[in-house]
Amino acid sequence: MEIRNVSVPKEVSDLLKDQKFGISFPCSSGCQMRFVHRGEDKGGFYSYRQWGGIRNAVEAAISRNLQLRGIYKRRGRTGKPAFREGCEACSNTGVIGVYGSRYYDQRREKHYFRYMVRWADPMGESKMKTFNLTEPYTPDQQLHTLRTATAFRKTWEMNLDQFQPDRFRLWRQKRLYVPGQPDLPHGFWNGAEMDKAC
Repeated sequence: MEIRNVSVPKEVSDLLKDQKFGISFPCSSGCQMRFVHRGEDKGGFYSYRQWGGIRNAVEAAISRNLQLRGIYKRRGRTGKPAFREGCEACSNTGVIGVYGSRYYDQRREKHYFRYMVRWADPMGESKMKTFNLTEPYTPDQQLHTLRTATAFRKTWEMNLDQFQPDRFRLWRQKRLYVPGQPDLPHGFWNGAEMDKAC
């Protein structure tokens, strides 16, 4: 069967004047509403006979399109997904771009807590800096690590293209978040394993 695209019928031109709602007219017996989400078409064919006429079928297709936009959080006239879909200020530390999580390294058979910081290099390439703690660790060690991760993010935000991440290699020796960057107290890491990967 040959599929051809029929122009918008006059009876419904007022409904589709400002927005198309993904509706096309492939044949004279109904309209097709397309709504693609993650590669799957959630729309369908709306038969004029089944819906009791052209206008009723198109109104049903528009209604379903608007319903799908609400379900899949689509906005705007086109109903396309947002450029940064689901990119709310998501952080479990209270600082945007700084995340904390616990994980187990099977190869080393160790439990870790890590703070990960999102940033971008001068070329705009997305990067992730990780500050690891090996369990067990003290509350002071965890606070120091969080404050260092937060300082990393803040310093990047303030400097952007001029940001020098190398100075944060000293985070296990210095309080880089304090003016003057004083050394950590003697014995601060006693009992804690030091990982070179951090």
